[in-house]
Order: sequence, then structure tokens, then C-alpha cells
Amino acid sequence: AVVSTQSTGDRKGASKGRTGADLSSFFIDTTDTVEWLMGECGGEAEVLAELQISFLVFLLGHVYSAFDQWKQMVDTLCRARAALKTRPEFYKLFIRILHFHLKETPSDFFVDIVSRDNFLVSCLGEFFRTLCDEGEGLEESLVSRGTKFKGHLEKHFDWEFIDSEEDLPVVVELPA
Repeated sequence: AVVSTQSTGDRKGASKGRTGADLSSFFIDTTDTVEWLMGECGGEAEVLAELQISFLVFLLGHVYSAFDQWKQMVDTLCRARAALKTRPEFYKLFIRILHFHLKETPSDFFVDIVSRDNFLVSCLGEFFRTLCDEGEGLEESLVSRGTKFKGHLEKHFDWEFIDSEEDLPVVVELPA
């Protein structure tokens, strides 16, 4: 059965009772949501199956809500910083699956026609930044696969993953 991941975007209820720094961190790192999703779906393989089913339902059935679900899952998985350390095999498979999903779409497919913004460049940029920033604490084969994937995307789709200081999130420490 397909689990609706609509609730992955609704993180407000789970943020109650957190300090300012914890709250900032909670919205920057989606690991809590990924762990919740793993529990709801039944495990890592099931989450990846959910991702693939969402993509296929959109691609073959032209169901836009499935595309929204796929986008939300990709964004959530890309921003789960701590999960990269605890689930390296999962993320190596995630990279492989994204690679094949992107092979099935034209290079300009993910560009928002209104804002001219590519949501995948944004969320994958965050993913690649985490791989770079946390590189020493991550499994070497995951960092290597991520680096190769980034190079492939830059070459094949002509995407640029620029690290701009003003685009990075800021964790705010509030006085007690």
C-alpha cells in the first residue's frame, strides 16, 4: 500500500516544546521526519519503493499529486543531514534511484515556469553541501557516489550547485 507522505511537509505539530536552537535545527535537518517515514512505510526499502511508485504514477499516469509527493519526499530525504551518517546504504540507493528517475525526464522538466527556479538544484545542492561538510564523518563510498552524481548532473543537465553563504540556513541561539 502506498503511504501518503503529505504529512512530511507538516512538521509544525512535532516542533512543540523545543528551544529556539532545537527548533531551528528541527526545520533544517529533516532526519526526524525520515525516521517517522521509515516507521510508517515499514523500513528503508519501503521508503525507496514509495519514492519510485510516486515517480512512476506521475510519469505513466500523469497524476500531478504523485509528482508533488515525489518532490516532497526528495526534498525531505535531501535535507536529512544526520540520516546520512546513520543510513549510508539507504542514501547510496537513493542516489541510484534519483539517477534513473532523472534519465527519464528532459533537463528543463523540473524548472518552475513562473520563478524559473529548479527545485532539484536547490534540494540536491543542500544534499551535496552536507556530503561535503560532513564528508569526514560519512562513509567514504557514499561521499564518492554523491560526488560522482553531482558531477554527472553538472555535466548532463548543465546544473550549477553554488555554495553561497547567504543561502545557507542560520541557527539562532535565543537567550534563556
